[in-house]
Amino acid sequence: MTAPAEETTHRGIRWQRSGSAVRWLDEAAGVWVRYRPGRDAPPRPPGWEPRRGLLPGGVTIDRPGWRTPYRIVPLVVLVAILVVGAAQALSGSGGQAAAEASASRALVGKCLTEAGFAGGRPVYAPKGVACSAPGAVVKVTSVQPGTPGAPTCPSGTLAVVLAYPGVRYPHQLCTVPNGG
Repeated sequence: MTAPAEETTHRGIRWQRSGSAVRWLDEAAGVWVRYRPGRDAPPRPPGWEPRRGLLPGGVTIDRPGWRTPYRIVPLVVLVAILVVGAAQALSGSGGQAAAEASASRALVGKCLTEAGFAGGRPVYAPKGVACSAPGAVVKVTSVQPGTPGAPTCPSGTLAVVLAYPGVRYPHQLCTVPNGG
């Protein structure tokens, strides 16, 4: 048994509705056209928008409320991810950067030994030694930040940068030849 068709005219176009089926009369072609969202169709009459939860045949479905676990859990997970991300972003890379900064400051007054050559330039060992030790080549006089735009080593000194894993801008060690 089908529900009786309901008819109306909106903006000069005839409309019919029977249950959840809505159609409009294309007078140029002389045919009734089933309304489908996204197609080239005239606007629906007021009050003929589909009702939420209405399936074909007029069957309604119940949707879970907003506070059910099915809708809350993804939000809680998203908030947790955002909180962890913000905490990591605000803390920075403090572990490696702090260790590199203290290790660089600890080298002031000590000497470095050569560990080889790379690209025609000497490579220095990251561990400081006493300046009286054999092989001590350069003495660290001061330490400058390695960030772009930071002050450079004073004239008469050579800047040495020791690579530390996980540190983007390691400090510059300002050195002079040992014994000089």
